[in-house]
Amino acid sequence: MASANVGDCLSGAWGIFKNNAITHVVCTLLVMVVASISAGLLAGPMVVGYMRMIDRETRGEAVQIGDIFRGFDDFVPAFVAGLISSLVVSLGFMLCFIPGLLVMALPPVALFLVARGERDGVAAFNQAWGIVTKNLGSAFFCSLVLGIVGSLGFLLCGVGALLTLPLSTIGSYYMARQLVGDEPVALPPL
Repeated sequence: MASANVGDCLSGAWGIFKNNAITHVVCTLLVMVVASISAGLLAGPMVVGYMRMIDRETRGEAVQIGDIFRGFDDFVPAFVAGLISSLVVSLGFMLCFIPGLLVMALPPVALFLVARGERDGVAAFNQAWGIVTKNLGSAFFCSLVLGIVGSLGFLLCGVGALLTLPLSTIGSYYMARQLVGDEPVALPPL
């Protein structure tokens, strides 16, 4: 298992985002709206669909906005992995905040594992737990930086979030991919 490199995550995110910015803005908004309407319960399947879309895009395949709903093909494992990992992170934030920060990488890694084919949500969470705790320093630092990047857009009356939230989400895909040990597809230089 490898560690997460913030520079590679942000560089990869920018490379994917700049080639298809409108699609990524719309997909990020769709994830936010569906997650909000469902009180977060459908966030897991939406993120799995988005990660699958990003994965296809890194391989040079054509993608479209409707691809984001393909996470519902594996609804139960995506729902379970997203729910358990989010509950653990929330519990960590309730326990003096620091434990939540340390395990912030759990949801993206668990959902990445489902996106990559894990059909058991509990198994995806268990694998994610092992991966994140073995790489706690790099997972924490990368998650923290990606969270800050995603939040920076709200400083400009929320308009900047249309750029920063997709970058943060795509960066989370790259972080999970690195932590799992998959070699990312070589991207053209920036």
